[in-house]
Amino acid sequence: MQPKISLGKFRFDATSMTIDGLPPLEDWAGPMQFALWCQRASPWWIGDLLNLGDAHFGEAFSQVCEGTVSGDQLQRYESVARRVPPRNRCPDLSWSAHATVARLSDEDQREMLRRASNQGWTSEQLRVQVRRFLEAKQS
Repeated sequence: MQPKISLGKFRFDATSMTIDGLPPLEDWAGPMQFALWCQRASPWWIGDLLNLGDAHFGEAFSQVCEGTVSGDQLQRYESVARRVPPRNRCPDLSWSAHATVARLSDEDQREMLRRASNQGWTSEQLRVQVRRFLEAKQS
């Protein structure tokens, strides 16, 4: 079963988006924001589903995902979602930014993500700052 979602005259499925008629410009903002939100949120959804499914069903659950995405990518989603708990996640930062801080302690994750959000750092800038942060802690 392939999911389908409709937002007014905008219909989304696994490989396309179609529109009934030609809605006015102001009607396009909501569906566009929805699509962008889904793109940013989906690694978290996948990771959380993997972790919760594995906790409830064990190895049998891994068969649900076979052949959809590479095993390596699924493991990354699962690992980052497990190591960065929902209370630490910042919706204004990318999943990659969170992957950068996943190896840090809970408190350090929150600190570095807060800094990244406040400073507007890219994932690469955050990566550099995390490296500096870890070096300073070791000194």
